[in-house]
Amino acid sequence: MNIATGAMNTLLPKLGELIVGEYKLQAGVKGEIEELEEELRSMDAALHKVSEVPADQLDAQVKIWAKDVRELSYDIEDAVDTFMLHNKGHELDEPFSLTGLIARTTNLLKKAITNHKIHNVIKDIMERVKKVSERRARYKIDDVAAKPNTVAIDPRLEYMYKKVTDLVGIEGPKNELAEKLVGEGSSSGQHPNIISIFGFGGLGKTTLANELFGDLKSKFDCHVFVSVSLNPDIKMVLKNILSRLDKNSVVNEAWDLMLLVDMIREFIKNRRCLCVIDDVWNESAWDTIKLALQDAKHGSKIIITTRNKAVAEHAGGAVYEMKPLPDDDSRNLLNRRIFDSEDGCPPCLRKVSDKILKKCGGVPLAIITTASLLANKPVNSVEWEKLNSSIGSGLQRIRDVDKMKKILMLSYDDLPFHLKTCLLYLGLYPEDAVIGKDSLVSSWIAEGFIAQEARPEGTTLWETGESYFSELVNRSLIQPAVGPSVVLDGSLRTCQVHDMVLELINQLSVEEGFASMLLPNGQQEDTKASAAQRKQMRRLSLHNFNKIHASREAREQWSKLRSLIVFGKVDSLPSLSSFQVLRVLQLEDCTNLHDNCFNDLGKLRHLRFLRLGWCREVPESIGKLESLEILEMVTRYGVTVMLPMSFAKLQKLVRLSVFGVRLPVGLPLGDMNSLQELGFINISSIEEIEEISNLKELRVLHIEISGDMAVESIFMCLQRCTNVKELKITTTTTEEGRLLCSLDSMPLVPSGLQSLTFFSNCWMTSLPRWINSSTLSCLTTLGIMLSETPQSEHLEKLAELPSLRFLRVWLRVRRRDTSLHQNLIITGRGFRYLKNLEIRLSSVVLVFQPGAMPELRRLELGSEDIIPSGLENLRSLRHVFLADADAADEAVTALREAFKDHPNRPSVERRGW
Repeated sequence: MNIATGAMNTLLPKLGELIVGEYKLQAGVKGEIEELEEELRSMDAALHKVSEVPADQLDAQVKIWAKDVRELSYDIEDAVDTFMLHNKGHELDEPFSLTGLIARTTNLLKKAITNHKIHNVIKDIMERVKKVSERRARYKIDDVAAKPNTVAIDPRLEYMYKKVTDLVGIEGPKNELAEKLVGEGSSSGQHPNIISIFGFGGLGKTTLANELFGDLKSKFDCHVFVSVSLNPDIKMVLKNILSRLDKNSVVNEAWDLMLLVDMIREFIKNRRCLCVIDDVWNESAWDTIKLALQDAKHGSKIIITTRNKAVAEHAGGAVYEMKPLPDDDSRNLLNRRIFDSEDGCPPCLRKVSDKILKKCGGVPLAIITTASLLANKPVNSVEWEKLNSSIGSGLQRIRDVDKMKKILMLSYDDLPFHLKTCLLYLGLYPEDAVIGKDSLVSSWIAEGFIAQEARPEGTTLWETGESYFSELVNRSLIQPAVGPSVVLDGSLRTCQVHDMVLELINQLSVEEGFASMLLPNGQQEDTKASAAQRKQMRRLSLHNFNKIHASREAREQWSKLRSLIVFGKVDSLPSLSSFQVLRVLQLEDCTNLHDNCFNDLGKLRHLRFLRLGWCREVPESIGKLESLEILEMVTRYGVTVMLPMSFAKLQKLVRLSVFGVRLPVGLPLGDMNSLQELGFINISSIEEIEEISNLKELRVLHIEISGDMAVESIFMCLQRCTNVKELKITTTTTEEGRLLCSLDSMPLVPSGLQSLTFFSNCWMTSLPRWINSSTLSCLTTLGIMLSETPQSEHLEKLAELPSLRFLRVWLRVRRRDTSLHQNLIITGRGFRYLKNLEIRLSSVVLVFQPGAMPELRRLELGSEDIIPSGLENLRSLRHVFLADADAADEAVTALREAFKDHPNRPSVERRGW
């Protein structure tokens, strides 16, 4: 069910804090709060139960009740937060009005929240809670149907059986996978070969698997194609496998799971089998099915399709990622469906058809669906332009588009409730936006989507948020951004949302009153939302405004907003005092903003995450943001901004992520006891690094060195930062090598360091002695820059690092001498767990011997690098990148030729910076 859980995650712990904390509550109020907490916990449990049911299977009254519970939780949390802030000694600048926060249609709660009047607030809240509880009983919310075990009609069936002549772009993938399945060397190993096909819904995974099955099944003794689908009945799946493998079997309904497993294993143990297990959603379902198939005769093959990358990797074997169709194939598919010819599109329609195809994003299902709409339109550009404009607004009423939506909804319905909320937040970003992971996770944390109680033991909220991001990527609901979106440690730093998914998000968001977008004319984009829904919106994004002018209706909702994101340049902002309960404020381009726009910044006392893009000055009033936990600031290249002295008052600040920002002289940074992440702060004096060394909770430190500082002094101070796990150092100096020429004589780095990376001109003449297995036993990520060619003993030291997963080695580029090539040999010893290797070694030739880097999956080479020797020995390799987008075709061709016989057929791609 597409219902977010409102503020329950953060509200319930706060009510508990009110009860046990040192708040000056009137007699009897604690008892009322305990009663309120108990009732809300019961509502929260019911809301979780409702969220497990697909939206189309819920009664309208249940949906309305769930919305009201969510709105109630927001209103209560806003009131509780304001009381807590006031109770801690802060006088409000003016009486805090509860109008619009606690009651929508009554003026009963126009009371100021003070220490002595919280009783009245709780009393009125309880009246609302009781009304909602009465409706819960009246409409039997607790009797809501349990999550169904099967999908009655699989919406993918129609597309699975398209004629071969209707398919475009499938021959290449089909031939490639067929070669892996039945080509030379495909029968190695004692167990069945497994190939997992994964990708976004609608890319044609099932169609591809069905084509392979039809072409290859005659080569096997027995064969079976079964769909698992969302929320499967595994016992029924196993019955289907047995009955389709053994046509003579009579399945007894009384057989239990293990008996079915044994029956299948007995049947296939002396036979070569081809098994297609389609639409696997989770690892546990696959684990049970695998038990039944793992004893198939030598030479058997298993094909799995899934939307979840984690499932594909868990299954073992080769992983094939379905990609969107290239532009030419997309155009051919559209033309063939409409004009019965790949070149049948009239010249007058080519421009608009290209715009339509852009929205389809190379997804065959989207193209086929759109083609069915265009086929019924007059063949003229006016009608096609109308349809192009309507895509993403009103198409859900059309039958074919409704089928496409149902296929996407399967992915949404499978999400746990907390990921549904996180996914809906992406609807605040514009179409085709490149979304930074850090800003997105920061917003989730500030909004309370990541509950303290939900995070695994021993992890931070930030780490939990990153795992949420990764899970959405693995489930193919968000995708890596075009361009270099992967950082050294293998994690994504940016993502994008496919247009089809974004449209689904926006539709769900409107239905639930989750978020809204304000157009430059001051009107809201969600025209289908009712007036009541628009008033309940808690999140707002503004796109491409010059001057923000909003309707009266839009301004009325600002007092309830929790997130405000402004994209594009703006000249002015509404008075920030209008946003009384704002938690997230992101201004992506502050270039034209006047300084007086920030006059009321200090009044945003609930603000937890602030992002200022291209800022020129940091206002002194920032020190009044007593709830601020995360601050991101970006300046234009070459511009340096000084933090104000009031910055030190931000005692709750956990994460400071900046670039081009300096510390003022005398700032007591070391007193900010909550600070855990500090990155990329500009350092020009030893006093500044000494202040940083006093931050006892610091986990992540990124510094930019300027001036005449010696790196030895920096590391001497950092010895006191015993909790630092990640350290990145760059420099603004133009004197290459000056900073790091004497690293060998430095004191040791923090012993628990897990990530160490040097950038810019931080060149080392040789590998420091302290980079060794005993000093850096926990190091997983290392990025170094060498001014001299590394020697074999340097590689041996790196190879011995026991935890190393990600390695970058850059050699300073000199004039390339093709007559002198030095070989560096990577033996089968060491680098046992390395997964990602980035090298820029110019005329040095890497030689990979058999057994080298057995876990390496990703290799990146510089544009000047000579192609390494022995690439075929990297048995786990899946992706190779050339760092220069203009890399020579000869290099790409040579690499692809080198991988012709590689079992994984690694992809070879160019990428720019």
